[in-house]
Amino acid sequence: MTDAPARGARPDKEARLDVYQKRLRALKERSSLREVTEREMLLQILETNSSAINEYPMLEAQRSSVRELLSGRTGHPGYEFVHERVGRFITLLAHFEKAVKTGDAARREELEATLLNTEAVLIKCAQGIVYAMALITDNFEELVLRYFGKQSLEQYGALIEKHQLDQTFWSAFVEEFIASRVAESHREILEGDKYEICKERTFLVIRFLFDDILSKLNPTDQEISKTRIQNSYISTREEPGLKERAKLVQAMLVKGLQSLTQFDGLTAGELLQAARIACADSVTEEFENQYRARVAEAEATRRGEAERKPPEERKKEQAWFKFVLDQLVGLGVGAAIAVGVTGDHFYKAMENVVPDQIQGILPLKKDFSLPVLEKILFFLLENRFIQILKECGREEGGKIQVRSARARRVPAPVVDGLPGMSKIRKKQLFGNDVTRESTLLFKHKTARQMSEAMSMLTLEPELQRRLSELWKQAVFRVDIMVLINLELVARTTTNLTVRLTEILQKYGVQKTA
Repeated sequence: MTDAPARGARPDKEARLDVYQKRLRALKERSSLREVTEREMLLQILETNSSAINEYPMLEAQRSSVRELLSGRTGHPGYEFVHERVGRFITLLAHFEKAVKTGDAARREELEATLLNTEAVLIKCAQGIVYAMALITDNFEELVLRYFGKQSLEQYGALIEKHQLDQTFWSAFVEEFIASRVAESHREILEGDKYEICKERTFLVIRFLFDDILSKLNPTDQEISKTRIQNSYISTREEPGLKERAKLVQAMLVKGLQSLTQFDGLTAGELLQAARIACADSVTEEFENQYRARVAEAEATRRGEAERKPPEERKKEQAWFKFVLDQLVGLGVGAAIAVGVTGDHFYKAMENVVPDQIQGILPLKKDFSLPVLEKILFFLLENRFIQILKECGREEGGKIQVRSARARRVPAPVVDGLPGMSKIRKKQLFGNDVTRESTLLFKHKTARQMSEAMSMLTLEPELQRRLSELWKQAVFRVDIMVLINLELVARTTTNLTVRLTEILQKYGVQKTA
């Protein structure tokens, strides 16, 4: 998402208030329901002020997403905040119109200031939505480029142009980049006999390699430039000063939203994500500066070193601080709504392709950072393949299980180059990876097992350190296995060989062990 081309200057306050009054009168003449009036007034505020919203999308489908996310009523606790403000705005607007008609200048001025402040908070809600949408779409675009290649950006772009950022979009995305590619890999694996059948204890095992699914990817190791929103978000996770700012914004969101009836539905993690996104806006820096200044002033007052300010000046400072805080909370609410609602849509789309495994990534539901999206990508590729295998043998019930196994994989020359790595030690710690030349597998499955093995072999401290680094850096070889329980199958047939052949045919496998 990028800034839209020039959309015209934002109307001045008199013109904006006039537009709002005309819209409200039209809605009253139609005797519109309160819900309809609130939605229409929100959309009017958005349309009137779109030129003042940074990163406002160019594509109509994405603008529609902003409108729907801003004006929704259910599906997220933050909607209560939005509709309280727009309801207040409508009431104030009616009083303002009355003050204009009666010529009450003082009342008009007071109401105008409050109206414009409320308008500003609602605009910040929209701004938070836009920032969150920008981060989400930018990160997914980078994910597609990084793992599927430049040629796949056209398909991603077509989805962005066609669909709002709702479940329809995410279902199409998951189908295009996960389900269809795993189905193609599955077909090629069977056609190329890229599997192994063997007997292990009381099971007949069909073994597939996740490598054959990953071969459909087209990854690049080239550096990919980041957008402003991406850089801002990354900074709040890495730079100490901005990490502190994000934590401060999170604390203000907690304080400002505690009165919501569904506040318990907002997790600390979700509010931290919203805070990090909000830090793309200058209002967060302004708030932090004011907040730190007030803390310093309070400390100076405690020590008797602060200057005495006139009551009127202090009142103005307090009003301005509250206004900045209200905008910050509105910004965070908008970001939280976009992340929360989009997360729900995305996970429903994923549930359609990995219904049996979706619980495994629920903790990542409200995090659209790139490292998390990479985890989700590989999770989906692996578990969609597992789902296909489960569906092949579902009629067999408990006689068949589908599992995956992992082993850490390292290049053999790297192990051979370790100081003090003898053949005996190497044999104790590693086995050959028969699926990839010049590659070894760690024999131990857990860090604790590895640590105990190194102690038992009395390895030198430097060798232990280097092995620990290798362990952490190692990528996994993943085997996906269909386990056919021979004992259970034998109980249901008088001809085990024929029965096993029938089962193997369900998986498209023609060999027998």
